[in-house]
Amino acid sequence: MQRREHSVIREGTIAGIVGAVVAAVWLFVFDMATGRPLQTPNAVGRVLFAGDLNPGARVISPEAILGFGLVHLITFLVGGIALTGLAHLVSRSPALRMGLWIGLVVAFGYFAGIAYMLTTSTGGRVPFWSLAGGNFLALGAMAWYLWRRHPQLGIRAPLGSEVRATPHAPGAPQGTPHR
Repeated sequence: MQRREHSVIREGTIAGIVGAVVAAVWLFVFDMATGRPLQTPNAVGRVLFAGDLNPGARVISPEAILGFGLVHLITFLVGGIALTGLAHLVSRSPALRMGLWIGLVVAFGYFAGIAYMLTTSTGGRVPFWSLAGGNFLALGAMAWYLWRRHPQLGIRAPLGSEVRATPHAPGAPQGTPHR
């Protein structure tokens, strides 16, 4: 098998873009299904950039939508690079694989917390499950992308198997077998 070079920044950027696109598509579909196209990015953008306490108005602000899109993309890029860094560490040392799972849980907790904050900031006009659902799908897509790029993440090996045993007991003569 040919060894390929993995760049944390390049892979993390791609993972972040994958997550951002999945979440954005989810939000667009959710908004279209409720009959309010672009309501979520508009409401969240108005809360973030205009301090609007009543973002539920039907007036669509392109500046708010673009601002939300920029914050959305930057957040997912940073998250993608962080998760990719964890995936690279786990690829080199399988003993750290639990850290990858913890990283995914922490990332989802982070995004769920932001979703809750934005839901309350919009006065409930943006449903929590629209934001949390998009973030859950986005993290799943990012994890899938990283799993495909690093097949060694799926290797099942007993914990500690990556550490080579010493050929003899410390302090014992060379001919004495290790018990």
